Amino acid sequence: MKDWITQLLPIIEEFKDGDDTSLDSEEVEKLSLIIRLKIDVHQGNISDKELEIALNGDIGSILNTLH
Repeated sequence: MKDWITQLLPIIEEFKDGDDTSLDSEEVEKLSLIIRLKIDVHQGNISDKELEIALNGDIGSILNTLH
């Protein structure tokens, strides 16, 4: 786990979409939620459709179903 940031850097850069400024706390939270949801799809906890709904703005309702 010590070298995870190296593996996450391409994901962070893609999320920033060319912006060279640092992510603020809200952006870090959003990115972490996206990563969580993609892991949940991979693990079969939510469907691709639920991921699509969440990414289109309804992250809260999808996360509420996971608790």
